[in-house]
Amino acid sequence: MDAAQKAEFDAAVVEAARLESSRVELADRLRAHQGQQLSLVLPGNRRLSVRVGAVGSDWLSGTLAQQSVLVPLSALRAVDGMHRSAARAEAGATRRRLGIMEPIRRLSRDRSVVQVQGSEGLLAQGLISGVGRDFLEIADVTASESRGSAAFSAARRTLPLHSICWLQSEEQGAEPG
Repeated sequence: MDAAQKAEFDAAVVEAARLESSRVELADRLRAHQGQQLSLVLPGNRRLSVRVGAVGSDWLSGTLAQQSVLVPLSALRAVDGMHRSAARAEAGATRRRLGIMEPIRRLSRDRSVVQVQGSEGLLAQGLISGVGRDFLEIADVTASESRGSAAFSAARRTLPLHSICWLQSEEQGAEPG
């Protein structure tokens, strides 16, 4: 009878661990690796070796070489280098709800020049001139500067969020988030 009770208890512990594990989100796993180097696999089997910085509900920021990157979690195809069961939930409810548009708005406010990469390569390069709920607009700095205009009105590109694999800031140390 003791053996049966022990086996039942062990099975309950295993099931509780499975249930707890099923509630862990990818953002929590990534957050547990802040400050560490991970290899991100993106569409087209493109790889970024990123030192993980801030992690939001649907994004992560970090550094790639000497430049800052912002990656939508929806663009990730795989992540290499994470410890088996490490996870850390965001403590603050407000930060937990911050979506990717928040750090993009910050990049826009800071007037950071960015490169926006899609699954097939560079989508746009310039200043983020507008941020909507599910899109952003990039003003082509080189086209505007060549005309001597600071208005950035002529050369704009609108990018739906779902087309973006990552944003890379051309300014060192300007990590979003």
